[in-house]
Amino acid sequence: MTRTDTPVPLRIAQRAALTPCATAVLAPEGELTYRQFDRRARAVARELRAAGAGPEDTVLLGARRGIHWAVGLLGIWYAGAAPLLVDLDAPDERLRTLLRAAGTRHAVAPDTYAAAALQRRTGTELFWAATAATAATGSTPSTAPAGAPEPPVHVAPGSLAYVLFTSGSTGQPKPVAVGHAGLAAQVHSLAGRYGLTAGDRILQFAAPAFDVCLEEALPTWCTGGTAVFVRDNVLSPAELEPFLTEHGVSVVNLPTPYWAQWAKDVERAPRPLPGALRLVVIGSDAGRTADLVRWNAAGGPPVISCYGLTESTITATSYEPAPPELAGFAGDEVIPLGEPLAGVRAYVLDEELRETPPGAAGELYLAGACLARGYHGRPALTSERFVADPFAEGPGERMYRTGDRVTRTAGGPLVFLGRADDQVKIRGHRVELKEVEAAVAAHPDVLDVVARAVTAPGGRQVAAWAAVAPGSPLTSEELRRHLLARVPGYLVPATVTLMDRLPRTPGGKLDPRALPAPEPR
Repeated sequence: MTRTDTPVPLRIAQRAALTPCATAVLAPEGELTYRQFDRRARAVARELRAAGAGPEDTVLLGARRGIHWAVGLLGIWYAGAAPLLVDLDAPDERLRTLLRAAGTRHAVAPDTYAAAALQRRTGTELFWAATAATAATGSTPSTAPAGAPEPPVHVAPGSLAYVLFTSGSTGQPKPVAVGHAGLAAQVHSLAGRYGLTAGDRILQFAAPAFDVCLEEALPTWCTGGTAVFVRDNVLSPAELEPFLTEHGVSVVNLPTPYWAQWAKDVERAPRPLPGALRLVVIGSDAGRTADLVRWNAAGGPPVISCYGLTESTITATSYEPAPPELAGFAGDEVIPLGEPLAGVRAYVLDEELRETPPGAAGELYLAGACLARGYHGRPALTSERFVADPFAEGPGERMYRTGDRVTRTAGGPLVFLGRADDQVKIRGHRVELKEVEAAVAAHPDVLDVVARAVTAPGGRQVAAWAAVAPGSPLTSEELRRHLLARVPGYLVPATVTLMDRLPRTPGGKLDPRALPAPEPR
C-alpha cells in the first residue's frame, strides 16, 4: 500500500513504533505517549474481539473528550470494528433510536460504572470494553490470555471506518457510513493541506459527535503531533487564548461563528494572540470576508476556510486568500468555498446534470475518494443521494448531491449561494427542517406543523408554527420543554407559534406568506 491509502489505524500504529516516546494525547486528566496510546488501544481491542466485535460491526464510543475518547476510538479500530459517534448528552430516547438504526451491540466506556449507565440509558445489553488502564472490562469476561496486547487486525480499505448520524429530510436521522479508503485519503490530503508535522500541537475542540473532531485528531496522530484536548468548548475566545498559550497550540480548527466572534473581540480589544499559533482552520458554517479583514488587521495567523459534509468525509474544499486578495476585500461577502482538496472533484450542475457555464448558478456535486460509502443500512436513500458520475474516467464511480447552490467564475473559486432545499446550519449543526417538524409533530396535541429558517439578531434560527388540538392547554414553552427532553437542542425551534390551523392553499400546500411573525419568547 502507498501512504495515501494506508488505513488510519495502521498509520497510527506505525507512528507509535517510530516515535514511541512522543506525546500523542494531552488532556486535562493527563497525557499519553504514542507507546502508551497504542498499548491501551490494543488492550481495548482484545476485549472487544473477545466480545465478538469485528469488521462491519458498529461500537458505541461511550467516552467524553480526552484520553478515554482517544483510546476508545483507536481501540475500536484496532479490533477491526467501526466507532458510532454520538452526543452522550442527547436524550435517552435519541440514543436508543441511534443504536437501533446502527444495529449497535458493543460499546467502549471508561469503566464499569460508565458502562452500566450507558446500558441503562439505552435500554440495551451492550458487550463492552473499558478504556481505563486498570478497569475491569466487559459484560462477558474475556477469555484472551494475559500478556502483551494483540496487534491490530488487518483493516481492508473498503471496510467500515465509522458511522455518524446527520439530520434527515424524512424526519429521521441519517446514518452516514464512511469507509477506511475515503478516510485515509482525506487524512493524507488534510495533513498536507495544513502542513502538519510532528512538532505541531493541534487543539481538540470539536464535540465528539461532530466529524470535525476526527479532522482535528487523525491527521495529528498520523504525522506524529500532539492532540491537545480542551476540557470543554463552551469557553469564550478570550478564555481560550491563555489555554492555547500555556500548551503551545500551533493549529486550531474552530466553528466559523466562534472564530468570527474572536475576530470581532480582538478588534474591540487589541492584544497579542498566542505566539505558537500558526494556522486557524474554520468551517461548519458560512463565514464573512469582513471578519477575515478584522483578523488580519489584528495580526492573526493565516486562516483556511473549509467546506464539506459528513457524506464527503468531513472536508471537501478549502479557501485561503492570498495577501493581494485579502487586501482587496471591500465589502462583507460570504467567504468562498474555494477549491477541492486533492482527490476531490467538484461539479456545478443544472437540473439536467449538465455543467453550468462560468458565472451561472447550479447545484454542487462532489466526487472522488472523499465520498462516504452511503447511508448505513439504507440502500434506497443511498441511491437517491449518491448517483452515477457521468464525468468520471472509470465506470462505477459516484457523485454526491450536496443540495448547495454555488457558482464559479472562470478560473475563480467556488462561491456559496444558498441551499437548494430546506436544510440549514444552526450553531454549526446541519439541520433538516423536516426533522424539526417531525419532532414537533410527535407531541400528541400537535395536529400540523411547519418549520422555517428565519433571520434573528443573533443569526439564523429555526422558527416553528404548530396547529394544536382544540381545547389543548399546551403552551409554546411547554412544547419546547417537551422537545428538549427528547431531541438535541439544535433541533428545538427557537420560537414556536401556536395556532388553530396553519394557512394552506386550496390544494393543501402551505401558504408561507400567510404565516404570522414568529411569536417572541
